[in-house]
Amino acid sequence: MKIQTPPYGHPVEARERLLAAALEQFALRGYAATSVRELCEAAGVTKPVLYYYFKSKEGLFLQLMEETSAILETMIADLANYPGSARERIVHFITEVFNACDQQLPLIKLIYSILFGTPQGAPSFNLEQNYDRILETITGLVEEGIVRGEIARGNVNDIVWTIMACFSVTLEEQLCRCNPRIDGASMVRMLNLVFNGIAPH
Repeated sequence: MKIQTPPYGHPVEARERLLAAALEQFALRGYAATSVRELCEAAGVTKPVLYYYFKSKEGLFLQLMEETSAILETMIADLANYPGSARERIVHFITEVFNACDQQLPLIKLIYSILFGTPQGAPSFNLEQNYDRILETITGLVEEGIVRGEIARGNVNDIVWTIMACFSVTLEEQLCRCNPRIDGASMVRMLNLVFNGIAPH
């Protein structure tokens, strides 16, 4: 039965509680092993509230993924107004993406577990699209830097993947260790080493 109005006694904050509970439970149990009942109990709401906001457990999962993509697209759009050289814009963008991931490590762990772990029966969603968008953005900035003479001419893909390696190894250190040995500041230092190596002579 389609619910037309929010169930009595459950303000809009219930939507955010459901998203938070879904992230926690999916990361803890896996998508398939998490029931609607467990999601509702964790969020402190009833099933009709979940159905009102998300229609189903699948809708709740997809909303988590779509909001992640929306945040990235906002970062990419904001780059158009960020001043500076290609190098400065790349470091700014990668740092912004890293900070967003670091603040949402449970979500990143969930995505990694679905991509690289055992099948969880999660709804179909292109989980690689965000990484691809980051690659596209960095590629555009590197090409821009080469045209402007800010980055030495070379294999663009090699340059992009070297930059991405700094990001990936730093993020994975946060995911895999309770006490990460490197952090965002370390990543920026590594990026600066890379840029010093590809600066035009």
